[in-house]
Amino acid sequence: MSTRGDEAFLEAAGFLGRRLCRDALWAGDRCNWLGDSLEAVGGTWSVVHRALGPDLYGGTSGIALFLTTLHRWTGEPLFRITAEGALAHAMSHAGDLAPAQRVGAYTGWTGIAHAMAVAGEAFGEGTLTERACAMAVEAATNVDAGSGLDVLSGTAGAIPILIGLQRRTGRNDLVTLAECLGERLLGVVRKSEAGWSWDTVPGQAERDLTGFSHGAAVIAWALLELSAATGQAHFRDAADHAFAYERHWFDKEQDNWPDFRAMSKPAPGAGPARGMVAWCHGAPGIGLSRIRAFELTGGEMRREEAEAAMRSTLRMLKHASLGAQIDFTLCHGRAGNAELLIYAGQAFNDETARAAAEDVGRQGIEAFRRKDLPWPCGVPGGGETPNLMIGLAGIGYFYLRLYDPVAVPSVLIMQPVDTANAGSQPG
Repeated sequence: MSTRGDEAFLEAAGFLGRRLCRDALWAGDRCNWLGDSLEAVGGTWSVVHRALGPDLYGGTSGIALFLTTLHRWTGEPLFRITAEGALAHAMSHAGDLAPAQRVGAYTGWTGIAHAMAVAGEAFGEGTLTERACAMAVEAATNVDAGSGLDVLSGTAGAIPILIGLQRRTGRNDLVTLAECLGERLLGVVRKSEAGWSWDTVPGQAERDLTGFSHGAAVIAWALLELSAATGQAHFRDAADHAFAYERHWFDKEQDNWPDFRAMSKPAPGAGPARGMVAWCHGAPGIGLSRIRAFELTGGEMRREEAEAAMRSTLRMLKHASLGAQIDFTLCHGRAGNAELLIYAGQAFNDETARAAAEDVGRQGIEAFRRKDLPWPCGVPGGGETPNLMIGLAGIGYFYLRLYDPVAVPSVLIMQPVDTANAGSQPG
């Protein structure tokens, strides 16, 4: 049975893929791009225009992941050639990443390894998968006290990728490494009456964070995947305590969870901390964790929390139109918010959620693709940028998700692959 959507979604993805191929800068068999980013310059945050690094979040491996997936749908040789060039750059510059962040899924080696493994399957290049495993093993083996805990640059994000690599290759040592990372998380957990939480951003928050990019939600999800892969009940128990921590702070009025980062602290007299509504912080990302938890363990409370997250996400998307949240990207934009609705459409067979996500996609096509206007990306004060999480590659990936959410896996909650479907071609 076909799960494909509007052909306009595939056309939009192809358009963005061709833009990326056109703008690639080549040196031998490697390619890179220039893009905007925020960096500290002279003690203040400034928009800078520079070459990309190798990472999944903002670098060439993330673009490679999009182009690889796009090639599977279109068969266009240019997408494969450029994806391979982007991966060649990522592999050659992986050593540029600081050792403490190499375990990370979005900023480190495990994310690069994920993109390599996906390309290895798609292109029939077994050596890419072998190199991916070697890179992931080295990153997971050399975790130290300076390594992070979260999904972006820490151990939580590495756990599902290691499990996924095991399912692709049959290498059980990868799950053993994932267990070690899980035990590391349990070794630094902070237990309170509210539940279990982690200090993922030392010195930058008034209390331990909720949320997906740095908060309890992502660590709970990683531990649930680990429990499902190993049968170890204590990982699931820990996940339950982490979900309890977020439940303690849930704001029923807003259908959202507060953002405890110091930078988001409300002014005196402004009331309690309010949450963002984005994948990185707030309901959309937390909702992803609850949907996956419902799939893995059931429980009406998980579904109720996911539905609360969907309500606040829908309010943001409807209220913002193309105004308050004009950013269209994955990390903190409209495409990332719509991912929660795409996933709910799959997991809950929720046609209303699916239709709302498709509406977001059609808004983007009408506002930017058909008018040939720049796509609003995720660097405040910056212009278009090519990367996955705050740029064009991620917007293109969002359109592939809309086109076929079953055959195109999410990059915002990177679940371990199903070996029955791994490497299957669209058809």
